[in-house]
Amino acid sequence: MRRFYVIIATLCLIIAIAFGYVPFLQQYTLNISLQIKKYYNDKKEGITLFINDYMNQAAQIKDMRAKITQLETDSIKYKALQAEFDNLYYALESERHYLDPDVHLVKVLSYKTLGTYTKIWMDYTHVSDEPKIFGLVKDGYAIGIAKMVDNHMLGILNGDEDCSYSVYIGENRVPGTLRTMENGEIVIDYIPAWQSIKSGDSVVTSGLDGIFFEDVQVGTIGSIKPENGYLHAELKPHRFSNRLSYVWLIDTKIPQTTNLNTNILKPEDND
Repeated sequence: MRRFYVIIATLCLIIAIAFGYVPFLQQYTLNISLQIKKYYNDKKEGITLFINDYMNQAAQIKDMRAKITQLETDSIKYKALQAEFDNLYYALESERHYLDPDVHLVKVLSYKTLGTYTKIWMDYTHVSDEPKIFGLVKDGYAIGIAKMVDNHMLGILNGDEDCSYSVYIGENRVPGTLRTMENGEIVIDYIPAWQSIKSGDSVVTSGLDGIFFEDVQVGTIGSIKPENGYLHAELKPHRFSNRLSYVWLIDTKIPQTTNLNTNILKPEDND
C-alpha cells in the first residue's frame, strides 16, 4: 500500500513539474524558431546581396573592358598621329630652306618590295604627257631620283642600279655621273681622265641633267682609278636620316633630253 502512495505522489510531482515548465518550453521553442528564421533571412539576404554584387561587378568589369579596349584603340591612333606630326615637323624644321615652288614635300608610303630599301612609293601625282625624272633630297643631301610608274610616284634611291644623275667634283667642278655597280658600290663614273680630282673632294649635283638644282650635296670622293679612258671614283655618300617619312621632291621644270642610263625612263617592272 505504501508503494502505491509513493507512485501516486511521484506522478503528481512529475505532472506538476511538467505543467510548471510548459511556458518555459514554449518560450524556448519560440526563441529557437525565431533564431532559425533570422539565420535563414540573413543568409538569404546575404546571398541576394552577393548575387547582386556579382552581377554589378560583372557589368562593371564588362564596361571597364570595353573602355580599356577603346582607350587602347585611341592610344594607338594617338601614337600614329603623334608620329605623323613628329615626322612632318622634323621635315619642315630641318629642311625649310628647300621651300620653293619647284620643290614639294612628299610623304613616303612604303617600300616597293619588302627587303629592298632602295625603291619607295610616295604620295605625289604628276600629270604630264612627257616622261619626267625628279630629284629626291633628304636632310639637305641628294638621296636619289623619282619617276611616275603606273600613275604612282616611285623613288629610286642611291645604291639602286636604276639611280643615275650628273654631278660636279671638287672646286674645279669636274663633271661625272653617279651610278651604282652590280655589287652595290656607289661610284662616280665617266670622269674626264685629264681632269684633276683627289680623294676627299666634295661631290654635288650639277643640275645639267634637269633632275636636280646645282649644288645639292651628295658625298665625297674615295678611291680613284683610271678605267676605259675615264676616271672611276668611289663615292662616300653623306649619311642622311633613316626617317624616310617625308622627302623633298625636286621638279626643275627643265627639259630632259638625254640620259646615260636609258633604263631610267623605261616602265618599271612591278614584279
